[in-house]
Amino acid sequence: MADERKGSARDRAYAVLFGGTSRAARIFDTVLFAAILLSVLTVIVESSQSADSPWTARLRIVEIAFTLIFSIEYIIRLWCHPRALRFAFSTFGLIDFLSIVPTYLALLFPGLQTFAALRVLRLLRIFRVFRLSRFARAGKVIGNALAESRYRIAAFLVGAVLIAVVVGSLMYMIEGPESGFAHIPAGIYWGIATLTTVGHSELNPLTPAGQVLESFVMILGYGMLAIPVSVITSEIVAEQRARVKILEGEESEQLEYKSSAFYDYNKTQIPETHLFEGSVLKPVAGFLNARGGSLIIGMSDDGEVLGIQEDLELKNWSVDKYVRTLTSRIESSMGSAAAALTTISLKKVEGRHVCVLDVEAAASPTFVKKSKSMKEGALYVRMNNSTRVLEGNEIVKYTARRWA
Repeated sequence: MADERKGSARDRAYAVLFGGTSRAARIFDTVLFAAILLSVLTVIVESSQSADSPWTARLRIVEIAFTLIFSIEYIIRLWCHPRALRFAFSTFGLIDFLSIVPTYLALLFPGLQTFAALRVLRLLRIFRVFRLSRFARAGKVIGNALAESRYRIAAFLVGAVLIAVVVGSLMYMIEGPESGFAHIPAGIYWGIATLTTVGHSELNPLTPAGQVLESFVMILGYGMLAIPVSVITSEIVAEQRARVKILEGEESEQLEYKSSAFYDYNKTQIPETHLFEGSVLKPVAGFLNARGGSLIIGMSDDGEVLGIQEDLELKNWSVDKYVRTLTSRIESSMGSAAAALTTISLKKVEGRHVCVLDVEAAASPTFVKKSKSMKEGALYVRMNNSTRVLEGNEIVKYTARRWA
């Protein structure tokens, strides 16, 4: 997270534990990464020791120590998170919880010692700190591609199962029990094994017709393997294109990034109206009075994709209402002409929605009519990579040069 929380102890803890970019956050993630690997290694080595081995007791003490450390970390995460219940039932929250429970169950109920092996779930926690790796963005791209293509992949799997049922039934009819195909389920199992190019050493057709069918299914299987690969690849390419289009350059006269329109990442207690005016109205007015440009909401200044989810949750809005609200506020503050020159759309980048406002240059000066934080009668103009406010003679000179 680009804008780390500052202020209270809870805010500082949140910044360190939940994706901060500070030196303390990086050190914590590195230490956590090492602790996870060592704890899982302890579980693996412990499982290879006999009950009367002197190392068993020692490894168990080490494991209990790791569990206590992870328990304290989990409690602190609940304490500092602004939505503790939401975190507890999130994917990582559940993984954190499930990674410490088996040890306590094994201690309280010795008969459940087998469940202690579930402690290897801690390996999943590596994905929390995996963002430090150079492969973090690649991992996100693949995960998002799988999520976006899930329905097409599901349709492919259903089709594959249907084909396996059909060819399995045909093979049962052709070969019969004499070749080991004692029933249709055996034929279906053979069909699945052959389609996935795994093969089955005990079920082999003996008749010429069965061998022809098996050859056809083998060739079909190789072709089917390419389908999910191409589906996922197309999603990866589409996301990369969307990212390049949005992140094609740094902030400039015609491009500006804003982390949010309503949510205060910095916890500076700025009134929501002032935050919106500074994040949306000011740059839009600047683009209107200059050469136009694009405002992207949900991106930090350094290009990190934050998305507009915090805005949506803060206001309890749908994405459609979010777009409608931006349009209506631009219209009420700067007039219908300004709203007509502003095209608002949502793009999905790295699995998160960002809001893109494409603003055309206005044919005449545009002033903000209603504002609580912006200067009345002033002209906001985009210059270089920031929006400046012009007053008095500066307005006269600029308008004469810009709209002469």
